[in-house]
Amino acid sequence: MVHVKKVEIFGFKSFGFRNTTVNFEPGLVSISGPNGSGKSNILDAIIFAMGENKPKVMRVDKLRSLIHDIEGSGRRGPKMARSSVHFDNTDRKIPVDSDVVEITRELDENGDNTYYLNKKKTQRSHVLDLLDMANAGLGQLNAVQQGTVTRISEFTSEEKRKTIEDLIGLSYFDEKKSESIKQLDEADRRLEIALAKMGEIKKRIDELEEERNQKLRHDILERELNRYKAISAANKMKTISLQKSEKEGKLDGLKSQITTLDGERSILRDEISVLDAEKSKLMNAANDYTKAKATLDAEISSAMEQYEIDNTAISASNKRLEQINTRLPQIKIELEEIVNARADIDSQIQKIKDSIEITNGEKNKINRDLELIDSERNKILTEQSEAAAKKSEIDDKIKILTDQSNNVKLKLSKILHEKEESELKIKSNSEKLNELEKDIVELTTLESKLSSLTNNHQDTISELKSRISKLKTKKLKIIHDMDELGFILEKSDKAANQYESKIKTVKGFMHEDYTVAKLKEDADKLGIDGLVYEMISWDKKYERSVLAVSSDWIKALVVKDFATLLGIAEVARSKKLPKLKIIPLDAIPKFKLSMPKESGIIGVLSDFVKCADTYSALKTFLFGNIILANSRESAYNLSQLGYKSVTLEGEFFEAKGGTVVIDINSKISKLTKLISMSSDIDGLIQSISLIKKYMLKKKYSLKKLDDSIQSYSERLSISEKSLTSASENHSNLKSRIVSAKNMKDTLTKRISDLNSRNNVIVSEVSTSESHLESLVDRIAIVEQNYASGEQTRIASELSKINVKKSDIEKLYTTIMNEYRDKSSQLTTMQTQDNREKSQTSRLNEEEDSLDSESKQIEIKISDLEKQKDPKREILEKLREKEQDLISTSGSSIDEVQEIDDKLKILTEKDRELTKQINNSERQSDSLTRDMRDLVENEVKLQQILSAFGFNKDMETFDVETIVHGLTSELSSLNALNAKAPETYLEVSYGYRSMSARKNSLEEERNSIVKFIEDIEKDKRQTFLDAFDKVDKEIRLIFNKMTGGNAWLELQNEDDIFNSGISYLIQFPNKPKRESTSISGGEKTLAAIVFVLALQKLKPSPFYLFDEVDAHLDAPNAERLSTILEERSKESQFIMVSLKDSVIQKAKLIYGVFPKNGVSNVVTYKDKRMPSVKTT
Repeated sequence: MVHVKKVEIFGFKSFGFRNTTVNFEPGLVSISGPNGSGKSNILDAIIFAMGENKPKVMRVDKLRSLIHDIEGSGRRGPKMARSSVHFDNTDRKIPVDSDVVEITRELDENGDNTYYLNKKKTQRSHVLDLLDMANAGLGQLNAVQQGTVTRISEFTSEEKRKTIEDLIGLSYFDEKKSESIKQLDEADRRLEIALAKMGEIKKRIDELEEERNQKLRHDILERELNRYKAISAANKMKTISLQKSEKEGKLDGLKSQITTLDGERSILRDEISVLDAEKSKLMNAANDYTKAKATLDAEISSAMEQYEIDNTAISASNKRLEQINTRLPQIKIELEEIVNARADIDSQIQKIKDSIEITNGEKNKINRDLELIDSERNKILTEQSEAAAKKSEIDDKIKILTDQSNNVKLKLSKILHEKEESELKIKSNSEKLNELEKDIVELTTLESKLSSLTNNHQDTISELKSRISKLKTKKLKIIHDMDELGFILEKSDKAANQYESKIKTVKGFMHEDYTVAKLKEDADKLGIDGLVYEMISWDKKYERSVLAVSSDWIKALVVKDFATLLGIAEVARSKKLPKLKIIPLDAIPKFKLSMPKESGIIGVLSDFVKCADTYSALKTFLFGNIILANSRESAYNLSQLGYKSVTLEGEFFEAKGGTVVIDINSKISKLTKLISMSSDIDGLIQSISLIKKYMLKKKYSLKKLDDSIQSYSERLSISEKSLTSASENHSNLKSRIVSAKNMKDTLTKRISDLNSRNNVIVSEVSTSESHLESLVDRIAIVEQNYASGEQTRIASELSKINVKKSDIEKLYTTIMNEYRDKSSQLTTMQTQDNREKSQTSRLNEEEDSLDSESKQIEIKISDLEKQKDPKREILEKLREKEQDLISTSGSSIDEVQEIDDKLKILTEKDRELTKQINNSERQSDSLTRDMRDLVENEVKLQQILSAFGFNKDMETFDVETIVHGLTSELSSLNALNAKAPETYLEVSYGYRSMSARKNSLEEERNSIVKFIEDIEKDKRQTFLDAFDKVDKEIRLIFNKMTGGNAWLELQNEDDIFNSGISYLIQFPNKPKRESTSISGGEKTLAAIVFVLALQKLKPSPFYLFDEVDAHLDAPNAERLSTILEERSKESQFIMVSLKDSVIQKAKLIYGVFPKNGVSNVVTYKDKRMPSVKTT
């Protein structure tokens, strides 16, 4: 069981800046001490650590006042208040995988708070959540402070109710309701939008219907117009036949003219052909000249090309020669620079060589000094060897011991290293185990949440399906009611519309209703009790039977006596009212029908009609002689026996008659009553308006139902998807938990093995350290037993020689470093000198190469100049040959010119003839096209005629006027919507869909309303359950403490949450009174009983009571301690009290006393004998 195991206090209120530890045990724990000693501060420290943030609860004005200030002036370091509460968590009620849960809170002087959970930083909200899960949170009435009992004793009835609500968490229902109301508002908004859209669509449907009718009218006119156009086409075909004959004559004349002109043009073209042959011969001669000229031009071009190649080669050689002449001076300058640089390098190389010679001399001198020192050192070493021979035996002993010591050290080092590795592995695996345990806790919590979530989804899906089914049933009922109302409305509308034109007929048809309405205006004056159908009623099952029998009398007037009947008849005659039926009650004879012994009889129909006792004679008069039968055959048989009978279906049989009256519509009363209740057209129209409003309301309800169904269907789909996802996650989570638990078992076994091995290693370390100490002591003893002055002297001389040798070696090292540096410089200079030599060689080679190339280019230029001269001579000869060819080529040009003049004249004539032929052909083509158009028109007209069953030989008449009239009417139908019929169907379908959507929204709204009602019911039931539990506990506890009675009463059971709770007290031998009307001590007792009863609603594992018994007398304090002792078996009670009864029954007692302004705590293990002070 979770309980407070220990509290550690530092710098908190009256506890000074040193740790004060108070250990607790399960059961009843008492804290006592003088006033002002700080005993209540222990409870304040506990609730402070648990996250209490209200200063007044801890009896200070602000949180920083909780920091101890009496010792503060002389204290060094930061001031702070700290409280740590250790909870026993062996049953894991607090969801932390640890047997002890430590919650620490620190408050610094700046007012900043820091929380720790098992010494790790955390947040206040996390601490509160953990405690709430164990029912140990601050809101569970588990900490009753000073003044709380007094405050509770003054609670109003509403505050008592509110306290119970807070304890059982009724705010959850209010939040649900608030959220649902928001959803309801949203559903109403969507429904309103849907209705508005439906109104717009309905308006659009009306417009489309008009457009559709126009389109249909247009199509009819168009077909009629086409028919008359066909008749007109027959007239046009006759005209086309005349035009065809005329154009065919013209076309034949043009074809004859084209043939004549074409013969003349053929003769002319023969002459042109002869002249073209002569011209061709002359042109062949000219072509020979052209070929010779082309050959000569090719030779000239080739010669020019060869000549230009030589010119280009000479130009390129001259350019390269210029480049060589530019580079050669540059090479000479670079060679001069290199020669100067080499002179400096040679000088530096010589200097470095001289320096190296000097360094070599110094090095050789140092080598000689080293040889002398080595000789002296060898002598000393010889002496040392002789001394060492004496020490050999002792050294052997020391060596053996040292070897053993080294082995032990090595072994110890290995063991220590293994120990470190083992501890690291234990730490690492422990951390992994802790993380894994946390993960398992988190995964288990998550699994629980997922399991709960899955169940919630399943419940939600079932609930949604149930609601959708109910909403659909409700929707069908509304649709059925609307159909019936539509039928009534249709009939009523027809009656109202026809009223004006057929009022006489209607009055004749409704003579009784008209008369009744007029007389009922003065019902009281005339002594009319009412109409028959107003005074009787029946179950729906018998409606057809009753209406079938009483259809003639259902609207009759009912009066008390015959005299009244005569008076009413006189008034009707004076007002010239139509005939009417009146039933005087005193004139109805009393009789009782003798029932036949036939099968199928249900009873006398009057027994199934209800009315007031005053009018019982009325139902006897109307139905007392009618037998109700269960079938048509039974009713018929009864009629043959001389009884009037009627079936449940409304089939009425007269006595020994064959007439059957069947009530076709079981609801004739709806139409009949509607008309009969309207004394004139205004009343009828008003009734129609009421029905329309009612139908509109039904439509609105239907729309809400549709919207609700759709919303629930969407929510159902979402819930089903969420259920699938949650189920998958739950399955995955289970496998992860199993894996984590297996891993936890593996790690636990691994840590156990490592701990066992670590214990063995610790034992080995201890043994090895002890052995090593023993060896070190033995080596020291052996060394002390050997002491030699000679050995010391030799060692001193050897040390001096070694120092001297070391100094010389250092000097040698310095000389050698200097030698290496100089050698390196020499190598660098020699490398640079070689590089300069190489550069000089390269430049010389380049200079020789350029000289050689320059000479070769000069020779090449000379050779090219020699080759160029013969080519120039060849080119000049070719130019002369070209001039000779040109001079001999002009002999046949004149002849060609003469032929060209003749051809020009003939060609002009040919062109004129061709022009005439073309004109004739164009005219022919035009006539041909006209003929083709006429033929095409004739074909089209023939098709039009064929379509309407006519031919071109039909007798025709003038239809142009008719066509014109139809065309005008067709034109008046402008701006037609060609797609109006299709669009009308589509929009109508959309309207039906929108109507379905509206119905779904209405269903959704109704489901939300139902959900809100369910929340209210659940909230009420939850409260009533808690109320009953608290009431039961109050009765029990108060009776135990006083022998009297106490109980709770709801002030208004119909409105629980806007009324209060009365707490009634009845002490023995006293009258009952309200808890607020009793004395101070009695109020305290009643308040304590109320607190103890409230704590039973959500029992906490521990309670903190701060002097709640202060105002109780000894007997009541004794009784309270007895009750607390009993309850401490289930929960821990830590109680600050000065009452002996509590101290006597406490399992553990603490005393608190002040010293120098600081609280000190003393433990009484056996309740009376003080033990060690825990400060």
